[in-house]
Amino acid sequence: MEENKLMDVEIVTPQKIVYSGKAVSVTVPGTLGSFQVLYSHAPIVSSLDIGIVKVVDKAEKTIYFATTPGFSEVRNNKISVLVETADEASLIDKEEAQAELKKLLDELGKAKSREEKDQIKKLCDIHANKLKAVEKLKSSE
Repeated sequence: MEENKLMDVEIVTPQKIVYSGKAVSVTVPGTLGSFQVLYSHAPIVSSLDIGIVKVVDKAEKTIYFATTPGFSEVRNNKISVLVETADEASLIDKEEAQAELKKLLDELGKAKSREEKDQIKKLCDIHANKLKAVEKLKSSE
């Protein structure tokens, strides 16, 4: 890929920079729907839902990240993705995520208050999203 047609990408959580590199394209889970960012994209700030961030790096390798809600900013061929958590699909333990989701679904059935149910449902969504990221990775290989 032509070096001058690449974007700088950073995926950042409060704990660390999860990814930093050059990319051909980035797809993010915008609140109003997923959208792709390519070289020379117009400046934009968008809120993000739980979902999958897809990065096609300069070697044209696809990398998937399971992310929680946050924001993205695109400006001057740089895209910053700011989220609470971001897990690279290749590093997610599928069995662990499945076990955690099963445990949470059991807890959801026992939850008494609406607030407790909402909190558990959000955690279920996060773990289901991790499994979705693993499946996307496997289907792209």
